[in-house]
Amino acid sequence: MTAPSGIQRVGVLLCDDLHEELATRWSSYLALFEDLLADPRQDLEAVGYRVHAGEWPDACDDADGWLVTGSRASVHEHPEWVAPLQSLVRGIDARGIPLIGVCFGHQLIHSALGGRTERSQLGWHLGAYPVRCEQTFSAREPGEPLSLLAVHQDQVTEPAPGFERLATSDQCPWYASRRGRTLTIQGHPEFDREFFHALMQRVRAKAGDEAVEAALAGLPAKDHTPQVRAYMRDWLRP
Repeated sequence: MTAPSGIQRVGVLLCDDLHEELATRWSSYLALFEDLLADPRQDLEAVGYRVHAGEWPDACDDADGWLVTGSRASVHEHPEWVAPLQSLVRGIDARGIPLIGVCFGHQLIHSALGGRTERSQLGWHLGAYPVRCEQTFSAREPGEPLSLLAVHQDQVTEPAPGFERLATSDQCPWYASRRGRTLTIQGHPEFDREFFHALMQRVRAKAGDEAVEAALAGLPAKDHTPQVRAYMRDWLRP
């Protein structure tokens, strides 16, 4: 299927579904990314593929850009769909097609291209924990803080060759990175506050009340989600 002239098709490689008991206004995980890609230019069209459920694009050039989402799965635990997704990512990256990975997607891309991921020894990483930019990134300058919502236990421990670190944290050294037309981010720019609060109630049973309450209490009045979303949209454009 060809997009109308001037419209960029963004293939969203969905690596999970929303939990059936997660009560929010979002109808699907894809809907979060449709919102992220929406802006007044209306030139980005999201097309979802539930790769974790066996829904795959036919080829790397089925879209003008690609986005790999978060997941409850772990890259290093090797669900059966991870290997073909890694292969697809390698093909997209090799062709220089714009590619973005978010959270699990960030980890998946690094693992596919020669890096390594592991479970963090610090346990759960929740909320807007301290992150600082190392390069100019989404209107933030080197040394400035970067505030995004995050929910993860796994992280990149060894980056794939050639990646430049954009943002780092004492908790998560490889928080954001880029190489060529490939961009990866550990945080969740697709989340808004409403979704994060609802998700924390699902995470509470695993992470514990103390960690969840600390994350909620530590949320800043404003974060850099709008700026990072804009950076991602520009990344996917020609």
